[in-house]
Amino acid sequence: MAFFVIVSSYCYILIRNSTFNQTERKVSLSDLRTSSGEDAGLSFSIEERGGMLGKWDTVLTEESYERTGTYILKGNTFDVTVENKTPYEISEWKLSFDIETPCFIETAWCGKVDIIQQRGEDTLEQDFNLRNYNHKMIFIDYIMNNDQVFFPLSKGDRFVYHPSLEDKEYPLLRTSPNRANSFAKVGFILYGEETVTSSDLSTAVLTYRLRRRISQDPAFNILAFLSILWIFSFVFLLFSEGRIMDLEQLEIRDKKLIQEIMETFSGFVDAKDPYTGGHSIRVGKYSRQIAEEMGLDKKQCQKVFYCGLLHDCGKISIHDDILSKPNRLTDEEFSIIKSHTIRGFEILSGLTAIPEACMVARYHHERYDGKGYPDGLAGDAIPFYARIVCLADAFDAMNSNRCYRNHMEPDVIIGQISKNSGFQFDPDVADAMLRLILRGDISFAD
Repeated sequence: MAFFVIVSSYCYILIRNSTFNQTERKVSLSDLRTSSGEDAGLSFSIEERGGMLGKWDTVLTEESYERTGTYILKGNTFDVTVENKTPYEISEWKLSFDIETPCFIETAWCGKVDIIQQRGEDTLEQDFNLRNYNHKMIFIDYIMNNDQVFFPLSKGDRFVYHPSLEDKEYPLLRTSPNRANSFAKVGFILYGEETVTSSDLSTAVLTYRLRRRISQDPAFNILAFLSILWIFSFVFLLFSEGRIMDLEQLEIRDKKLIQEIMETFSGFVDAKDPYTGGHSIRVGKYSRQIAEEMGLDKKQCQKVFYCGLLHDCGKISIHDDILSKPNRLTDEEFSIIKSHTIRGFEILSGLTAIPEACMVARYHHERYDGKGYPDGLAGDAIPFYARIVCLADAFDAMNSNRCYRNHMEPDVIIGQISKNSGFQFDPDVADAMLRLILRGDISFAD
């Protein structure tokens, strides 16, 4: 019953998070001054550049505008900044400007512009990258003045700025010390018989979606904690029942259920990092194959499998920004990453049914030559199961795509295992792994 309640709760949280991410939100420039709740932290400003570089006059010829006499347009440059100070990413965003004062748009940068013109009962609309386009393909109203193209905008017309996917101007990530693109700076030039000012654009509207990671939902973290407590209580109950009822069929059922529960728990850990999905269960399977190749009995092989499933459980306490950071970690961040071994040991120390699990969580990053962490153990001082999981973990890391690199080629992986035999890896474990690979019992990523 409790299992179905937990699963139902996760489904509810996932649906709620999906609804949150799919909700289209709109906010005007004036609204941002009083925003609160989930939208608090959005910063949106429109400024006139000013000076000789920001304002100038342009003379239109009679031929270009079908108007007698000298016609002077006053140009004004506008810089727009959209900054994301919310804890979420902002995606699918765009800025919409309703025209109140007749004017012309000639240039925009750092994105694309969708121009909408109302001409009687007809609506003319065309999407432009105003930095690079062929004026012969234009089908909305425009005028040519020497080599410049001007698009007339009347009262009731509209233009919409949106990022260019081709130029990777998407999305606005949440503010973080590790994020360089938590804001976007865009701009455009407007012309008018009278100078267009920022007050003429005060009705600007920002349309966007917030993208919240599931781990950012407090309800998810609370439920994950309760799930862990339930899992350990249930595992303890199952092992206690197994001692009392020594029936083969019950043992088979219990093992299957235990494995499913542990795989579910390892899935919680892997969900923290979208680039390592399925990592724990793969490490568990590789560890069991190595143990079988080395001649361990059935019970030992199953224990090694469980240890592989749970080896990274300490990562549940590591912040998402560090786990998914695409570039090099700082020394402080690497120290935090390394602490998952100690945290995993603390979490699993109460799992008396599989006492080896906490030792594997602590020592699976030790090296055979003593240069690993956290305790610098060497050789046979490293628990045997930890030596097996160490190689299974390293193989899956080399054989998987990560946020900072793609998976390695098969010959490179084989070379790394051979070269590090006796240094990073137990030679006997490395030999067993190489035999499995060469026989094709362990396959490589496509």
